Amino acid sequence: MSNQGVIAANRFGLGARPGEVAAVSADPKGWLLAQLTPERDLPRPLMSLPSTVDDMSAFFKWIRQIAAEAKEHGMDPYHLRPQGAPGAAMAGGGMTGNGGDNGFSIEREYVKAFLPRYAVAVKARYDVAVATDRPFFERLVHFWTNHFVVSGAKPGAITMPPSFERDAIRPHVTGRFADMLMASSKHPAMLFYLDNYHSIGPHSKVGKDPFLRAPKEPQAFSIPQTAGLNENLAREIMELQTLGVRSGYTQADVTSFARVITGWTIAGPPRVPVYQLVLQRRLDAKGLFEFDDEEHEPGPQTIMGKVYAQAGVDQGEAVLNDLARHPATAHFIASKLARHFISDDPPRAVVDRLTTIYLDSDGDLGAVCTALVNSPEAFDPVPHKFKPPEDYVISAARALPALQSDAGSLLRAYGSMGQTPYNPPGPNGWPDVEAEWLGADSIWKRFEWANQAAQSVATTSMNPSDLARDVLGSMLTQSTAQAIARAQSPAQGLTLLLASAEFQRR
Repeated sequence: MSNQGVIAANRFGLGARPGEVAAVSADPKGWLLAQLTPERDLPRPLMSLPSTVDDMSAFFKWIRQIAAEAKEHGMDPYHLRPQGAPGAAMAGGGMTGNGGDNGFSIEREYVKAFLPRYAVAVKARYDVAVATDRPFFERLVHFWTNHFVVSGAKPGAITMPPSFERDAIRPHVTGRFADMLMASSKHPAMLFYLDNYHSIGPHSKVGKDPFLRAPKEPQAFSIPQTAGLNENLAREIMELQTLGVRSGYTQADVTSFARVITGWTIAGPPRVPVYQLVLQRRLDAKGLFEFDDEEHEPGPQTIMGKVYAQAGVDQGEAVLNDLARHPATAHFIASKLARHFISDDPPRAVVDRLTTIYLDSDGDLGAVCTALVNSPEAFDPVPHKFKPPEDYVISAARALPALQSDAGSLLRAYGSMGQTPYNPPGPNGWPDVEAEWLGADSIWKRFEWANQAAQSVATTSMNPSDLARDVLGSMLTQSTAQAIARAQSPAQGLTLLLASAEFQRR
Protein backbone atom coordinates (compact mmCIF):
# COMPACT_ATOMS: atom_id res chain seq x y z
CA MET A 1 0.00 0.00 0.00
CA SER A 2 1.32 3.43 -0.89
CA ASN A 3 1.08 6.78 0.87
CA GLN A 4 -0.70 8.10 -2.18
CA GLY A 5 -3.32 5.36 -1.92
CA VAL A 6 -4.10 6.35 1.66
CA ILE A 7 -4.23 10.03 0.73
CA ALA A 8 -6.50 9.38 -2.24
CA ALA A 9 -8.99 7.45 -0.12
CA ASN A 10 -8.96 9.82 2.84
CA ARG A 11 -7.98 13.30 1.72
CA PHE A 12 -10.05 13.25 -1.47
CA GLY A 13 -12.52 10.55 -0.55
CA LEU A 14 -14.74 9.83 2.41
CA GLY A 15 -12.45 7.44 4.24
CA ALA A 16 -11.26 4.01 3.22
CA ARG A 17 -13.36 0.89 3.31
CA PRO A 18 -11.52 -2.36 4.17
CA GLY A 19 -9.39 -3.30 1.18
CA GLU A 20 -9.88 0.04 -0.57
CA VAL A 21 -6.42 1.49 0.09
CA ALA A 22 -4.78 -1.64 -1.26
CA ALA A 23 -7.05 -1.57 -4.31
CA VAL A 24 -6.36 2.05 -5.26
CA SER A 25 -2.65 2.08 -4.41
CA ALA A 26 -1.64 0.88 -7.87
CA ASP A 27 -2.95 4.09 -9.44
CA PRO A 28 -4.35 6.52 -6.83
CA LYS A 29 -4.55 9.54 -9.14
CA GLY A 30 -6.12 7.47 -11.89
CA TRP A 31 -8.74 6.24 -9.43
CA LEU A 32 -9.60 9.83 -8.46
CA LEU A 33 -9.61 11.21 -12.00
CA ALA A 34 -11.91 8.41 -13.18
CA GLN A 35 -14.52 9.75 -10.76
CA LEU A 36 -14.62 13.15 -12.48
CA THR A 37 -17.35 12.12 -14.88
CA PRO A 38 -21.04 13.01 -14.86
CA GLU A 39 -23.33 10.80 -12.86
CA ARG A 40 -25.09 8.25 -15.07
CA ASP A 41 -27.87 7.34 -12.67
CA LEU A 42 -29.06 8.84 -9.43
CA PRO A 43 -27.91 6.68 -6.47
CA ARG A 44 -30.70 4.34 -5.40
CA PRO A 45 -31.21 5.86 -1.89
CA LEU A 46 -31.98 9.20 -3.53
CA MET A 47 -34.47 7.88 -6.07
CA SER A 48 -37.28 7.57 -3.57
CA LEU A 49 -36.91 11.08 -2.12
CA PRO A 50 -39.79 13.47 -2.82
CA SER A 51 -39.92 15.66 -5.92
CA THR A 52 -39.31 19.38 -5.72
CA VAL A 53 -43.05 20.01 -6.11
CA ASP A 54 -43.78 17.62 -3.27
CA ASP A 55 -41.19 19.35 -1.07
CA MET A 56 -42.74 22.73 -1.70
CA SER A 57 -46.36 21.70 -1.43
CA ALA A 58 -45.67 19.94 1.88
CA PHE A 59 -44.86 23.25 3.52
CA PHE A 60 -47.84 25.09 2.10
CA LYS A 61 -50.15 22.21 3.02
CA TRP A 62 -48.79 22.41 6.57
CA ILE A 63 -49.37 26.17 6.59
CA ARG A 64 -53.04 25.65 5.77
CA GLN A 65 -53.42 22.91 8.38
CA ILE A 66 -51.67 24.86 11.08
CA ALA A 67 -53.81 27.90 10.36
CA ALA A 68 -56.97 25.83 10.80
CA GLU A 69 -55.67 24.36 14.07
CA ALA A 70 -54.62 27.80 15.27
CA LYS A 71 -58.18 29.03 14.76
CA GLU A 72 -59.49 26.15 16.86
CA HIS A 73 -57.19 27.29 19.68
CA GLY A 74 -58.38 30.88 19.49
CA MET A 75 -55.32 32.19 17.72
CA ASP A 76 -55.00 34.64 14.88
CA PRO A 77 -54.37 32.39 11.85
CA TYR A 78 -52.41 35.09 10.08
CA HIS A 79 -49.89 35.77 12.81
CA LEU A 80 -50.20 32.39 14.53
CA ARG A 81 -50.52 34.25 17.81
CA PRO A 82 -53.28 34.42 20.37
CA GLN A 83 -56.05 36.62 19.02
CA GLY A 84 -55.10 40.26 19.36
CA ALA A 85 -51.51 39.60 20.41
CA PRO A 86 -48.98 41.98 18.91
CA GLY A 87 -46.20 40.90 16.60
CA ALA A 88 -46.08 38.55 13.68
CA ALA A 89 -44.90 34.98 13.97
CA MET A 90 -44.76 34.55 10.25
CA ALA A 91 -42.73 36.75 7.97
CA GLY A 92 -41.82 36.11 4.39
CA GLY A 93 -42.72 32.45 4.64
CA GLY A 94 -40.66 32.05 7.78
CA MET A 95 -41.85 31.15 11.25
CA THR A 96 -40.21 33.17 13.94
CA GLY A 97 -42.54 33.16 16.87
CA ASN A 98 -43.98 30.83 19.45
CA GLY A 99 -47.67 30.17 19.58
CA GLY A 100 -47.56 28.02 22.65
CA ASP A 101 -50.81 29.15 24.31
CA ASN A 102 -53.75 26.83 24.98
CA GLY A 103 -51.47 23.80 24.77
CA PHE A 104 -50.84 24.55 21.14
CA SER A 105 -47.17 24.72 20.06
CA ILE A 106 -46.26 25.78 16.56
CA GLU A 107 -42.74 24.50 17.04
CA ARG A 108 -43.99 21.10 18.17
CA GLU A 109 -46.34 20.85 15.21
CA TYR A 110 -43.56 21.95 12.87
CA VAL A 111 -41.14 19.30 14.11
CA LYS A 112 -43.87 16.64 14.03
CA ALA A 113 -44.70 17.49 10.43
CA PHE A 114 -41.22 17.77 8.95
CA LEU A 115 -38.74 15.83 11.06
CA PRO A 116 -39.60 12.46 9.42
CA ARG A 117 -39.11 13.89 5.94
CA TYR A 118 -35.82 15.52 6.96
CA ALA A 119 -34.59 12.33 8.66
CA VAL A 120 -35.24 10.24 5.55
CA ALA A 121 -33.22 12.67 3.42
CA VAL A 122 -30.29 12.73 5.87
CA LYS A 123 -30.24 8.93 6.01
CA ALA A 124 -30.30 8.73 2.19
CA ARG A 125 -27.33 11.13 1.95
CA TYR A 126 -25.46 9.04 4.54
CA ASP A 127 -26.23 5.75 2.78
CA VAL A 128 -24.96 7.12 -0.53
CA ALA A 129 -21.75 8.41 1.03
CA VAL A 130 -21.03 5.16 2.90
CA ALA A 131 -21.70 2.86 -0.06
CA THR A 132 -20.37 4.88 -2.97
CA ASP A 133 -17.54 3.66 -5.16
CA ARG A 134 -17.01 7.30 -6.20
CA PRO A 135 -16.23 9.00 -2.89
CA PHE A 136 -14.33 11.89 -4.52
CA PHE A 137 -17.40 12.73 -6.59
CA GLU A 138 -19.57 12.51 -3.48
CA ARG A 139 -17.20 14.79 -1.54
CA LEU A 140 -17.58 17.31 -4.35
CA VAL A 141 -21.37 17.05 -4.12
CA HIS A 142 -21.14 17.89 -0.42
CA PHE A 143 -18.63 20.68 -1.10
CA TRP A 144 -20.83 22.41 -3.67
CA THR A 145 -23.99 21.94 -1.60
CA ASN A 146 -22.16 23.78 1.17
CA HIS A 147 -21.10 26.49 -1.30
CA PHE A 148 -24.57 27.14 -2.72
CA VAL A 149 -26.39 26.96 0.58
CA VAL A 150 -30.08 26.32 0.96
CA SER A 151 -30.53 25.67 4.66
CA GLY A 152 -33.38 23.96 6.39
CA ALA A 153 -32.62 26.22 9.33
CA LYS A 154 -35.05 28.62 7.70
CA PRO A 155 -38.57 27.38 8.33
CA GLY A 156 -40.30 26.85 5.04
CA ALA A 157 -37.06 25.73 3.43
CA ILE A 158 -36.68 22.67 5.65
CA THR A 159 -37.87 20.28 2.96
CA MET A 160 -35.92 21.82 0.10
CA PRO A 161 -32.14 21.21 0.52
CA PRO A 162 -32.21 17.54 -0.58
CA SER A 163 -34.00 18.26 -3.85
CA PHE A 164 -31.78 21.30 -4.37
CA GLU A 165 -28.68 19.10 -3.98
CA ARG A 166 -30.15 16.55 -6.39
CA ASP A 167 -31.33 18.98 -9.07
CA ALA A 168 -28.93 21.93 -8.95
CA ILE A 169 -25.67 20.41 -7.71
CA ARG A 170 -25.23 16.76 -8.71
CA PRO A 171 -25.67 17.25 -12.49
CA HIS A 172 -22.98 19.97 -12.61
CA VAL A 173 -20.23 18.71 -10.27
CA THR A 174 -17.86 17.95 -13.13
CA GLY A 175 -19.30 20.50 -15.57
CA ARG A 176 -19.02 24.27 -15.89
CA PHE A 177 -19.37 26.49 -12.85
CA ALA A 178 -21.59 28.86 -14.85
CA ASP A 179 -24.14 26.08 -15.37
CA MET A 180 -24.19 25.21 -11.68
CA LEU A 181 -24.57 28.88 -10.78
CA MET A 182 -27.47 29.24 -13.22
CA ALA A 183 -29.20 26.08 -11.95
CA SER A 184 -28.73 27.17 -8.34
CA SER A 185 -30.00 30.71 -8.93
CA LYS A 186 -33.15 29.48 -10.70
CA HIS A 187 -33.94 26.62 -8.34
CA PRO A 188 -37.12 27.23 -6.33
CA ALA A 189 -35.30 26.32 -3.13
CA MET A 190 -32.73 29.10 -3.61
CA LEU A 191 -35.38 31.59 -4.76
CA PHE A 192 -37.33 30.81 -1.60
CA TYR A 193 -34.42 30.58 0.86
CA LEU A 194 -33.01 33.97 -0.15
CA ASP A 195 -36.42 35.57 -0.67
CA ASN A 196 -36.07 36.46 -4.34
CA TYR A 197 -39.45 34.88 -5.13
CA HIS A 198 -41.15 37.99 -3.79
CA SER A 199 -38.63 40.62 -4.92
CA ILE A 200 -40.42 43.19 -7.04
CA GLY A 201 -38.93 45.97 -9.14
CA PRO A 202 -39.99 49.43 -7.84
CA HIS A 203 -40.80 50.58 -11.39
CA SER A 204 -42.32 47.32 -12.60
CA LYS A 205 -46.05 47.03 -13.28
CA VAL A 206 -46.60 45.29 -9.93
CA GLY A 207 -44.29 47.72 -8.17
CA LYS A 208 -46.46 50.59 -9.32
CA ASP A 209 -49.72 48.75 -8.72
CA PRO A 210 -49.42 46.03 -6.00
CA PHE A 211 -53.11 45.19 -6.43
CA LEU A 212 -52.19 43.42 -9.68
CA ARG A 213 -51.09 40.51 -7.50
CA ALA A 214 -53.96 40.70 -5.03
CA PRO A 215 -55.80 37.35 -4.68
CA LYS A 216 -58.87 37.16 -6.89
CA GLU A 217 -60.74 35.27 -4.18
CA PRO A 218 -60.63 35.57 -0.39
CA GLN A 219 -57.84 33.42 1.09
CA ALA A 220 -58.32 31.37 4.24
CA PHE A 221 -54.66 31.89 4.89
CA SER A 222 -51.89 33.31 2.76
CA ILE A 223 -48.19 33.90 3.24
CA PRO A 224 -47.44 37.60 3.58
CA GLN A 225 -45.89 39.14 0.50
CA THR A 226 -43.38 41.99 0.54
CA ALA A 227 -44.00 44.33 -2.36
CA GLY A 228 -40.49 45.63 -2.81
CA LEU A 229 -36.94 45.00 -3.86
CA ASN A 230 -35.14 42.24 -1.95
CA GLU A 231 -31.35 42.12 -2.23
CA ASN A 232 -30.64 38.86 -0.39
CA LEU A 233 -30.03 36.61 -3.40
CA ALA A 234 -28.05 39.22 -5.34
CA ARG A 235 -25.83 39.93 -2.32
CA GLU A 236 -25.13 36.28 -1.51
CA ILE A 237 -24.40 35.42 -5.14
CA MET A 238 -21.76 38.15 -5.29
CA GLU A 239 -20.36 37.74 -1.78
CA LEU A 240 -20.58 33.99 -1.12
CA GLN A 241 -21.05 32.24 -4.45
CA THR A 242 -18.96 34.08 -7.06
CA LEU A 243 -16.72 37.11 -6.47
CA GLY A 244 -16.15 36.84 -2.73
CA VAL A 245 -15.81 39.68 -0.23
CA ARG A 246 -13.47 42.61 -0.90
CA SER A 247 -13.37 41.78 -4.61
CA GLY A 248 -14.31 45.23 -5.84
CA TYR A 249 -18.10 45.28 -6.09
CA THR A 250 -20.10 47.95 -4.28
CA GLN A 251 -23.48 48.26 -2.61
CA ALA A 252 -24.70 49.96 -5.78
CA ASP A 253 -23.68 46.87 -7.76
CA VAL A 254 -25.66 44.65 -5.37
CA THR A 255 -28.74 46.84 -5.71
CA SER A 256 -28.49 46.89 -9.50
CA PHE A 257 -28.08 43.13 -9.61
CA ALA A 258 -31.10 42.74 -7.33
CA ARG A 259 -33.12 44.81 -9.80
CA VAL A 260 -31.87 42.62 -12.65
CA ILE A 261 -33.22 39.44 -11.07
CA THR A 262 -36.59 40.83 -10.01
CA GLY A 263 -39.30 38.66 -11.52
CA TRP A 264 -37.18 35.51 -10.97
CA THR A 265 -39.71 33.56 -8.98
CA ILE A 266 -41.42 30.23 -8.35
CA ALA A 267 -44.28 28.79 -10.35
CA GLY A 268 -45.47 26.57 -7.52
CA PRO A 269 -47.79 27.24 -4.58
CA PRO A 270 -49.11 29.68 -3.61
CA ARG A 271 -48.71 31.35 -7.02
CA VAL A 272 -49.89 28.31 -9.00
CA PRO A 273 -51.95 25.44 -7.57
CA VAL A 274 -50.25 22.07 -7.51
CA TYR A 275 -52.84 20.47 -9.80
CA GLN A 276 -51.98 23.00 -12.51
CA LEU A 277 -48.29 22.16 -12.17
CA VAL A 278 -49.14 18.49 -12.55
CA LEU A 279 -51.30 19.14 -15.63
CA GLN A 280 -48.54 21.24 -17.14
CA ARG A 281 -45.91 18.62 -16.19
CA ARG A 282 -43.84 21.28 -14.46
CA LEU A 283 -42.74 18.99 -11.66
CA ASP A 284 -38.98 19.45 -11.64
CA ALA A 285 -36.84 22.41 -10.66
CA LYS A 286 -36.57 23.73 -14.23
CA GLY A 287 -40.34 23.66 -14.64
CA LEU A 288 -40.84 25.56 -11.43
CA PHE A 289 -38.69 28.53 -12.36
CA GLU A 290 -40.85 31.38 -13.60
CA PHE A 291 -39.93 34.76 -14.95
CA ASP A 292 -42.65 37.26 -14.14
CA ASP A 293 -42.24 40.20 -16.51
CA GLU A 294 -44.77 42.28 -14.59
CA GLU A 295 -42.55 42.13 -11.47
CA HIS A 296 -39.29 42.73 -13.34
CA GLU A 297 -37.60 46.12 -13.04
CA PRO A 298 -37.47 47.51 -16.61
CA GLY A 299 -34.50 49.22 -18.22
CA PRO A 300 -30.73 48.79 -18.35
CA GLN A 301 -28.67 48.25 -15.19
CA THR A 302 -24.98 48.92 -14.57
CA ILE A 303 -22.97 46.35 -12.58
CA MET A 304 -19.23 46.73 -11.96
CA GLY A 305 -19.00 49.27 -14.76
CA LYS A 306 -20.79 47.20 -17.41
CA VAL A 307 -24.22 48.13 -18.75
CA TYR A 308 -26.72 45.31 -19.13
CA ALA A 309 -29.45 46.40 -21.52
CA GLN A 310 -30.99 43.01 -22.23
CA ALA A 311 -34.71 42.53 -21.84
CA GLY A 312 -36.38 40.09 -19.49
CA VAL A 313 -34.69 37.02 -18.11
CA ASP A 314 -31.77 37.41 -20.53
CA GLN A 315 -30.50 40.32 -18.45
CA GLY A 316 -30.03 38.20 -15.33
CA GLU A 317 -28.53 35.30 -17.26
CA ALA A 318 -25.97 37.67 -18.81
CA VAL A 319 -24.93 38.95 -15.39
CA LEU A 320 -24.60 35.44 -13.97
CA ASN A 321 -22.48 34.33 -16.91
CA ASP A 322 -20.17 37.32 -16.45
CA LEU A 323 -19.91 36.74 -12.70
CA ALA A 324 -19.05 33.07 -13.31
CA ARG A 325 -16.20 34.09 -15.63
CA HIS A 326 -14.81 36.92 -13.51
CA PRO A 327 -11.17 36.51 -12.36
CA ALA A 328 -12.23 37.17 -8.77
CA THR A 329 -14.64 34.24 -8.99
CA ALA A 330 -11.89 32.01 -10.38
CA HIS A 331 -9.62 32.91 -7.46
CA PHE A 332 -12.43 32.52 -4.92
CA ILE A 333 -13.41 29.06 -6.17
CA ALA A 334 -9.78 27.95 -6.45
CA SER A 335 -9.11 29.08 -2.87
CA LYS A 336 -12.14 27.26 -1.48
CA LEU A 337 -11.32 23.99 -3.26
CA ALA A 338 -7.69 24.12 -2.15
CA ARG A 339 -8.73 24.93 1.42
CA HIS A 340 -11.25 22.08 1.45
CA PHE A 341 -8.95 19.36 0.12
CA ILE A 342 -5.40 20.42 1.03
CA SER A 343 -5.03 22.84 3.92
CA ASP A 344 -6.87 25.47 5.95
CA ASP A 345 -4.21 27.85 4.65
CA PRO A 346 -3.58 26.45 1.16
CA PRO A 347 -0.28 27.05 -0.66
CA ARG A 348 -0.49 30.07 -2.92
CA ALA A 349 1.03 28.10 -5.80
CA VAL A 350 -1.92 25.71 -5.79
CA VAL A 351 -4.49 28.50 -5.68
CA ASP A 352 -2.77 30.34 -8.54
CA ARG A 353 -2.57 27.14 -10.58
CA LEU A 354 -6.26 26.32 -10.09
CA THR A 355 -7.23 29.91 -10.83
CA THR A 356 -5.40 29.80 -14.16
CA ILE A 357 -6.99 26.48 -15.10
CA TYR A 358 -10.43 27.84 -14.18
CA LEU A 359 -10.01 30.89 -16.41
CA ASP A 360 -8.42 28.99 -19.30
CA SER A 361 -11.13 26.31 -19.27
CA ASP A 362 -14.12 28.66 -18.98
CA GLY A 363 -14.81 27.48 -15.45
CA ASP A 364 -14.68 23.75 -16.23
CA LEU A 365 -14.85 22.19 -12.76
CA GLY A 366 -13.67 18.82 -14.01
CA ALA A 367 -10.52 20.47 -15.37
CA VAL A 368 -9.98 22.39 -12.13
CA CYS A 369 -10.35 19.22 -10.04
CA THR A 370 -8.00 17.37 -12.37
CA ALA A 371 -5.40 20.06 -11.74
CA LEU A 372 -6.08 19.76 -8.01
CA VAL A 373 -5.43 16.01 -8.03
CA ASN A 374 -2.29 16.49 -10.11
CA SER A 375 -0.91 19.15 -7.77
CA PRO A 376 2.11 17.84 -5.87
CA GLU A 377 0.98 19.79 -2.79
CA ALA A 378 -2.21 17.69 -2.68
CA PHE A 379 -0.19 14.58 -1.86
CA ASP A 380 1.88 16.11 0.91
CA PRO A 381 2.10 13.23 3.43
CA VAL A 382 1.37 15.60 6.33
CA PRO A 383 -2.41 15.54 7.01
CA HIS A 384 -3.39 19.21 7.30
CA LYS A 385 -7.19 18.85 7.38
CA PHE A 386 -9.42 17.87 10.30
CA LYS A 387 -12.60 15.99 9.40
CA PRO A 388 -15.83 17.82 10.23
CA PRO A 389 -18.40 15.73 12.13
CA GLU A 390 -20.41 14.50 9.15
CA ASP A 391 -17.30 13.29 7.32
CA TYR A 392 -16.00 11.71 10.51
CA VAL A 393 -19.18 9.66 11.00
CA ILE A 394 -19.23 8.63 7.33
CA SER A 395 -15.57 7.60 7.35
CA ALA A 396 -16.11 5.48 10.46
CA ALA A 397 -19.05 3.74 8.80
CA ARG A 398 -16.94 3.07 5.70
CA ALA A 399 -14.20 1.56 7.86
CA LEU A 400 -16.73 -0.52 9.87
CA PRO A 401 -19.17 -2.07 7.39
CA ALA A 402 -21.04 -3.81 10.21
CA LEU A 403 -21.98 -0.47 11.76
CA GLN A 404 -25.73 0.09 11.56
CA SER A 405 -27.19 3.58 11.90
CA ASP A 406 -30.85 4.45 11.57
CA ALA A 407 -32.03 7.97 10.90
CA GLY A 408 -32.63 8.73 14.56
CA SER A 409 -29.18 7.68 15.73
CA LEU A 410 -27.60 9.63 12.87
CA LEU A 411 -29.44 12.82 13.77
CA ARG A 412 -28.44 12.43 17.42
CA ALA A 413 -24.80 11.86 16.46
CA TYR A 414 -24.64 14.78 14.06
CA GLY A 415 -26.49 17.04 16.48
CA SER A 416 -24.24 16.23 19.43
CA MET A 417 -21.12 16.98 17.38
CA GLY A 418 -22.58 20.21 16.02
CA GLN A 419 -23.15 19.56 12.33
CA THR A 420 -26.57 18.55 11.05
CA PRO A 421 -26.63 17.96 7.27
CA TYR A 422 -28.78 20.30 5.16
CA ASN A 423 -29.02 22.63 8.13
CA PRO A 424 -26.05 25.06 8.25
CA PRO A 425 -26.71 28.13 10.38
CA GLY A 426 -26.49 30.66 7.53
CA PRO A 427 -25.97 31.17 3.79
CA ASN A 428 -22.19 31.01 4.24
CA GLY A 429 -22.48 27.29 5.03
CA TRP A 430 -20.53 25.12 7.44
CA PRO A 431 -17.01 26.33 8.29
CA ASP A 432 -14.12 24.60 6.55
CA VAL A 433 -11.29 25.14 9.03
CA GLU A 434 -10.41 22.94 11.98
CA ALA A 435 -10.60 25.71 14.58
CA GLU A 436 -14.39 25.63 14.18
CA TRP A 437 -14.62 21.90 14.95
CA LEU A 438 -12.01 21.42 17.70
CA GLY A 439 -14.10 22.59 20.62
CA ALA A 440 -13.74 20.48 23.74
CA ASP A 441 -17.41 19.51 23.92
CA SER A 442 -17.54 18.56 20.24
CA ILE A 443 -14.42 16.40 20.57
CA TRP A 444 -15.76 14.74 23.71
CA LYS A 445 -19.04 13.93 21.92
CA ARG A 446 -17.01 12.56 19.02
CA PHE A 447 -15.14 10.19 21.36
CA GLU A 448 -18.38 9.13 23.04
CA TRP A 449 -19.89 8.30 19.67
CA ALA A 450 -16.71 6.42 18.62
CA ASN A 451 -16.92 4.29 21.74
CA GLN A 452 -20.60 3.51 21.13
CA ALA A 453 -19.93 2.66 17.48
CA ALA A 454 -17.03 0.39 18.44
CA GLN A 455 -19.09 -1.37 21.11
CA SER A 456 -21.88 -2.04 18.60
CA VAL A 457 -19.72 -3.81 16.03
CA ALA A 458 -16.86 -5.41 17.99
CA THR A 459 -16.63 -9.17 18.07
CA THR A 460 -14.08 -11.46 19.66
CA SER A 461 -12.83 -12.50 16.23
CA MET A 462 -12.17 -8.92 15.15
CA ASN A 463 -8.58 -7.66 15.03
CA PRO A 464 -8.49 -3.85 15.28
CA SER A 465 -4.78 -3.78 14.50
CA ASP A 466 -5.39 -5.42 11.12
CA LEU A 467 -8.23 -3.00 10.40
CA ALA A 468 -6.06 -0.01 11.35
CA ARG A 469 -3.31 -1.07 8.93
CA ASP A 470 -5.94 -1.78 6.28
CA VAL A 471 -7.69 1.64 6.30
CA LEU A 472 -4.78 3.86 7.37
CA GLY A 473 -1.92 2.02 5.71
CA SER A 474 1.41 3.78 5.97
CA MET A 475 -0.20 6.77 7.73
CA LEU A 476 -0.69 4.69 10.88
CA THR A 477 1.92 5.84 13.41
CA GLN A 478 3.83 3.42 15.59
CA SER A 479 2.42 4.90 18.79
CA THR A 480 -1.19 4.46 17.64
CA ALA A 481 -0.49 0.96 16.36
CA GLN A 482 0.99 0.02 19.75
CA ALA A 483 -1.92 1.50 21.64
CA ILE A 484 -4.42 -0.45 19.54
CA ALA A 485 -2.40 -3.64 19.88
CA ARG A 486 -2.36 -3.27 23.68
CA ALA A 487 -6.10 -2.70 23.92
CA GLN A 488 -7.86 -4.94 26.41
CA SER A 489 -10.69 -5.79 24.02
CA PRO A 490 -11.60 -5.47 20.33
CA ALA A 491 -14.08 -2.73 21.24
CA GLN A 492 -11.38 -0.73 23.02
CA GLY A 493 -9.05 -1.24 20.08
CA LEU A 494 -11.67 0.05 17.62
CA THR A 495 -12.35 3.05 19.84
CA LEU A 496 -8.64 3.89 19.87
CA LEU A 497 -8.57 3.60 16.08
CA LEU A 498 -11.56 5.92 15.54
CA ALA A 499 -10.25 8.39 18.14
CA SER A 500 -6.71 8.45 16.75
CA ALA A 501 -5.31 11.57 15.15
CA GLU A 502 -4.59 9.61 11.97
CA PHE A 503 -8.26 8.68 11.59
CA GLN A 504 -9.61 12.13 12.37
CA ARG A 505 -7.28 13.92 9.96
CA ARG A 506 -6.83 13.62 6.25
